[in-house]
Amino acid sequence: MENKFFYDTYNGLKLCGILSKINDSDEIAVICHPRTSSKDSNAVKTISSELSRNNINNFRFDFVSCGESDGEYDEYSVSHMIKNLEDTLDMLIKKYSFNSFILVGCSMGGRIVSLIDENKYNIKKIVLWYPALNLRKSIFNLPGKRERLAKKQGYYQIEKGVKLSYEYFKDERRYRADKHLYSIDIPLLFIHGTSDKFVPYTSSVKVSKKCKNAKLLLINGGDHGFHDDKCMKEAINKTLEFIKE
Repeated sequence: MENKFFYDTYNGLKLCGILSKINDSDEIAVICHPRTSSKDSNAVKTISSELSRNNINNFRFDFVSCGESDGEYDEYSVSHMIKNLEDTLDMLIKKYSFNSFILVGCSMGGRIVSLIDENKYNIKKIVLWYPALNLRKSIFNLPGKRERLAKKQGYYQIEKGVKLSYEYFKDERRYRADKHLYSIDIPLLFIHGTSDKFVPYTSSVKVSKKCKNAKLLLINGGDHGFHDDKCMKEAINKTLEFIKE
Protein backbone atom coordinates (compact mmCIF):
# COMPACT_ATOMS: atom_id res chain seq x y z
CA MET A 1 0.00 0.00 0.00
CA GLU A 2 2.92 2.37 0.73
CA ASN A 3 5.34 3.18 -2.09
CA LYS A 4 8.57 4.95 -1.11
CA PHE A 5 10.59 6.64 -3.84
CA PHE A 6 12.92 9.55 -4.63
CA TYR A 7 12.15 12.39 -7.03
CA ASP A 8 13.78 15.58 -8.29
CA THR A 9 13.41 19.04 -6.87
CA TYR A 10 14.08 22.26 -8.78
CA ASN A 11 17.75 22.60 -7.84
CA GLY A 12 18.81 19.04 -8.67
CA LEU A 13 18.42 17.51 -5.22
CA LYS A 14 16.46 14.33 -4.54
CA LEU A 15 13.49 14.34 -2.18
CA CYS A 16 12.14 11.19 -0.55
CA GLY A 17 8.41 10.59 -0.25
CA ILE A 18 5.91 7.85 0.52
CA LEU A 19 2.74 7.51 -1.53
CA SER A 20 -0.29 5.74 -0.10
CA LYS A 21 -2.64 5.36 -3.06
CA ILE A 22 -5.81 3.89 -1.62
CA ASN A 23 -8.35 4.51 -4.38
CA ASP A 24 -8.69 5.80 -7.94
CA SER A 25 -9.75 9.32 -6.97
CA ASP A 26 -7.79 12.22 -8.46
CA GLU A 27 -7.67 13.87 -5.01
CA ILE A 28 -4.85 13.38 -2.51
CA ALA A 29 -3.83 14.75 0.88
CA VAL A 30 -0.21 15.93 1.09
CA ILE A 31 1.30 16.04 4.59
CA CYS A 32 4.16 18.41 5.50
CA HIS A 33 6.29 17.70 8.55
CA PRO A 34 7.52 20.06 11.31
CA ARG A 35 10.76 22.04 11.26
CA THR A 36 13.90 19.84 10.97
CA SER A 37 11.74 16.74 11.51
CA SER A 38 10.75 14.24 8.82
CA LYS A 39 7.98 12.32 7.11
CA ASP A 40 8.47 9.66 9.80
CA SER A 41 7.66 11.87 12.77
CA ASN A 42 4.95 10.48 15.01
CA ALA A 43 2.31 13.05 14.05
CA VAL A 44 2.91 12.75 10.30
CA LYS A 45 2.92 8.94 10.32
CA THR A 46 -0.24 8.88 12.43
CA ILE A 47 -2.04 11.28 10.08
CA SER A 48 -0.97 9.22 7.05
CA SER A 49 -2.03 5.94 8.66
CA GLU A 50 -5.46 7.25 9.64
CA LEU A 51 -6.04 8.81 6.22
CA SER A 52 -5.23 5.48 4.59
CA ARG A 53 -7.50 3.63 7.01
CA ASN A 54 -10.29 5.98 5.97
CA ASN A 55 -9.76 5.40 2.23
CA ILE A 56 -8.05 8.76 1.56
CA ASN A 57 -5.05 8.92 -0.76
CA ASN A 58 -2.07 10.59 0.90
CA PHE A 59 1.57 11.48 0.39
CA ARG A 60 4.20 12.43 2.92
CA PHE A 61 7.75 13.54 2.14
CA ASP A 62 10.97 14.92 3.58
CA PHE A 63 11.89 18.55 2.94
CA VAL A 64 15.41 19.34 1.77
CA SER A 65 18.13 18.25 4.26
CA CYS A 66 15.55 16.38 6.37
CA GLY A 67 15.01 12.65 6.78
CA GLU A 68 16.08 10.76 3.64
CA SER A 69 16.12 13.75 1.28
CA ASP A 70 19.29 15.33 -0.09
CA GLY A 71 20.76 18.61 1.09
CA GLU A 72 22.91 20.22 3.76
CA TYR A 73 21.72 22.43 6.63
CA ASP A 74 22.49 25.63 4.72
CA GLU A 75 19.96 24.62 2.03
CA TYR A 76 17.13 24.38 4.57
CA SER A 77 14.98 27.51 4.30
CA VAL A 78 11.36 28.58 3.88
CA SER A 79 12.05 29.48 0.23
CA HIS A 80 13.49 26.04 -0.51
CA MET A 81 10.66 24.29 1.35
CA ILE A 82 8.02 26.18 -0.64
CA LYS A 83 9.75 25.02 -3.83
CA ASN A 84 9.96 21.48 -2.43
CA LEU A 85 6.19 21.42 -1.93
CA GLU A 86 5.56 22.91 -5.37
CA ASP A 87 7.83 20.29 -6.97
CA THR A 88 6.00 17.60 -4.99
CA LEU A 89 2.60 18.75 -6.23
CA ASP A 90 3.91 19.01 -9.80
CA MET A 91 5.26 15.45 -9.55
CA LEU A 92 1.95 14.10 -8.24
CA ILE A 93 0.12 15.84 -11.09
CA LYS A 94 2.44 14.68 -13.88
CA LYS A 95 3.34 11.18 -12.69
CA TYR A 96 0.15 10.08 -10.93
CA SER A 97 -2.54 12.33 -12.49
CA PHE A 98 -3.73 13.82 -9.21
CA ASN A 99 -5.29 17.24 -9.78
CA SER A 100 -7.02 18.07 -6.50
CA PHE A 101 -5.19 18.55 -3.22
CA ILE A 102 -5.78 18.75 0.51
CA LEU A 103 -2.76 20.12 2.35
CA VAL A 104 -1.97 19.13 5.93
CA GLY A 105 0.85 20.96 7.69
CA CYS A 106 2.31 20.41 11.14
CA SER A 107 4.14 23.30 12.84
CA MET A 108 6.59 24.64 10.22
CA GLY A 109 4.82 22.43 7.69
CA GLY A 110 1.73 24.50 8.47
CA ARG A 111 3.65 27.62 7.54
CA ILE A 112 4.71 26.14 4.22
CA VAL A 113 1.27 24.90 3.13
CA SER A 114 -0.11 28.35 3.97
CA LEU A 115 2.19 29.96 1.40
CA ILE A 116 1.25 27.84 -1.62
CA ASP A 117 -0.74 29.29 -4.55
CA GLU A 118 -4.12 27.66 -3.91
CA ASN A 119 -5.44 28.40 -7.40
CA LYS A 120 -2.42 27.15 -9.36
CA TYR A 121 -2.54 23.80 -7.57
CA ASN A 122 -6.28 23.42 -7.05
CA ILE A 123 -6.04 23.29 -3.27
CA LYS A 124 -9.42 22.32 -1.86
CA LYS A 125 -8.75 22.44 1.88
CA ILE A 126 -5.90 23.18 4.29
CA VAL A 127 -5.46 21.58 7.72
CA LEU A 128 -3.07 23.31 10.13
CA TRP A 129 -1.78 21.45 13.16
CA TYR A 130 -0.17 23.85 15.68
CA PRO A 131 1.06 25.99 12.75
CA ALA A 132 4.23 28.07 13.14
CA LEU A 133 2.92 30.91 10.99
CA ASN A 134 5.13 33.69 12.29
CA LEU A 135 8.67 33.31 13.66
CA ARG A 136 8.23 36.40 15.81
CA LYS A 137 5.21 34.87 17.56
CA SER A 138 6.97 31.68 18.70
CA ILE A 139 9.65 31.09 21.30
CA PHE A 140 11.82 29.54 18.60
CA ASN A 141 13.87 32.71 18.15
CA LEU A 142 13.69 33.79 21.80
CA PRO A 143 13.28 36.62 20.39
CA GLY A 144 16.24 37.10 18.07
CA LYS A 145 18.74 35.36 20.35
CA ARG A 146 19.29 32.35 18.12
CA GLU A 147 19.52 34.49 15.02
CA ARG A 148 22.24 36.59 16.63
CA LEU A 149 24.17 33.45 17.48
CA ALA A 150 23.73 32.19 13.92
CA LYS A 151 25.06 35.48 12.57
CA LYS A 152 28.08 35.29 14.86
CA GLN A 153 29.11 31.72 14.05
CA GLY A 154 27.34 31.09 10.71
CA TYR A 155 24.71 28.75 12.13
CA TYR A 156 22.68 27.94 15.21
CA GLN A 157 22.70 24.35 16.44
CA ILE A 158 19.25 23.36 17.69
CA GLU A 159 20.38 19.94 18.83
CA LYS A 160 23.11 17.47 17.99
CA GLY A 161 23.40 17.22 14.22
CA VAL A 162 20.70 19.83 13.52
CA LYS A 163 21.76 23.31 12.45
CA LEU A 164 20.04 26.39 11.07
CA SER A 165 22.07 28.85 9.01
CA TYR A 166 22.00 32.60 9.48
CA GLU A 167 20.48 32.83 5.99
CA TYR A 168 17.60 30.68 7.25
CA PHE A 169 16.56 33.32 9.76
CA LYS A 170 16.82 36.14 7.23
CA ASP A 171 14.84 34.18 4.65
CA GLU A 172 12.05 33.28 7.05
CA ARG A 173 11.32 36.96 7.72
CA ARG A 174 10.38 37.43 4.06
CA TYR A 175 7.14 35.50 4.47
CA ARG A 176 3.90 36.22 6.30
CA ALA A 177 1.84 33.05 6.06
CA ASP A 178 -0.88 34.54 8.23
CA LYS A 179 -1.49 37.39 5.78
CA HIS A 180 -1.76 34.97 2.87
CA LEU A 181 -4.36 32.93 4.76
CA TYR A 182 -6.46 36.09 5.27
CA SER A 183 -6.73 36.52 1.50
CA ILE A 184 -7.99 33.07 0.52
CA ASP A 185 -11.49 31.63 0.69
CA ILE A 186 -10.94 27.88 0.78
CA PRO A 187 -11.88 25.93 3.95
CA LEU A 188 -9.22 26.02 6.67
CA LEU A 189 -8.99 24.01 9.87
CA PHE A 190 -6.72 25.09 12.73
CA ILE A 191 -5.97 22.54 15.46
CA HIS A 192 -3.87 23.69 18.39
CA GLY A 193 -3.17 22.49 21.93
CA THR A 194 -3.61 24.87 24.84
CA SER A 195 -0.35 23.67 26.44
CA ASP A 196 1.86 24.23 23.39
CA LYS A 197 5.18 25.62 24.67
CA PHE A 198 6.69 26.26 21.24
CA VAL A 199 3.94 28.03 19.31
CA PRO A 200 1.27 29.69 21.48
CA TYR A 201 -2.27 28.55 20.72
CA THR A 202 -3.35 32.19 20.78
CA SER A 203 -1.68 32.65 17.40
CA SER A 204 -4.11 30.17 15.82
CA VAL A 205 -7.00 31.86 17.62
CA LYS A 206 -6.07 35.28 16.25
CA VAL A 207 -5.30 34.16 12.71
CA SER A 208 -8.36 31.93 12.35
CA LYS A 209 -10.65 34.79 13.40
CA LYS A 210 -9.37 36.93 10.52
CA CYS A 211 -9.72 34.22 7.88
CA LYS A 212 -12.77 34.08 5.61
CA ASN A 213 -13.58 30.39 5.94
CA ALA A 214 -11.84 28.90 8.96
CA LYS A 215 -12.65 26.51 11.79
CA LEU A 216 -10.66 26.22 15.00
CA LEU A 217 -10.28 23.32 17.42
CA LEU A 218 -8.44 23.97 20.66
CA ILE A 219 -7.37 20.77 22.40
CA ASN A 220 -7.29 21.22 26.16
CA GLY A 221 -3.86 20.28 27.49
CA GLY A 222 -2.49 19.43 24.05
CA ASP A 223 1.24 20.00 23.58
CA HIS A 224 3.29 20.73 20.46
CA GLY A 225 3.02 17.38 18.70
CA PHE A 226 -0.02 15.96 20.51
CA HIS A 227 2.06 13.33 22.30
CA ASP A 228 -0.84 12.41 24.56
CA ASP A 229 -2.93 9.68 22.91
CA LYS A 230 -6.23 11.32 23.81
CA CYS A 231 -5.14 14.64 22.28
CA MET A 232 -3.86 12.91 19.16
CA LYS A 233 -7.12 11.02 18.72
CA GLU A 234 -9.15 14.22 19.06
CA ALA A 235 -6.97 15.96 16.45
CA ILE A 236 -7.21 13.01 14.06
CA ASN A 237 -10.98 12.69 14.40
CA LYS A 238 -11.54 16.39 13.68
CA THR A 239 -9.14 16.26 10.72
CA LEU A 240 -10.98 13.31 9.18
CA GLU A 241 -14.36 14.95 9.78
CA PHE A 242 -13.19 18.14 8.11
CA ILE A 243 -11.69 16.36 5.08
CA LYS A 244 -14.80 14.27 4.55
CA GLU A 245 -17.22 17.21 4.72
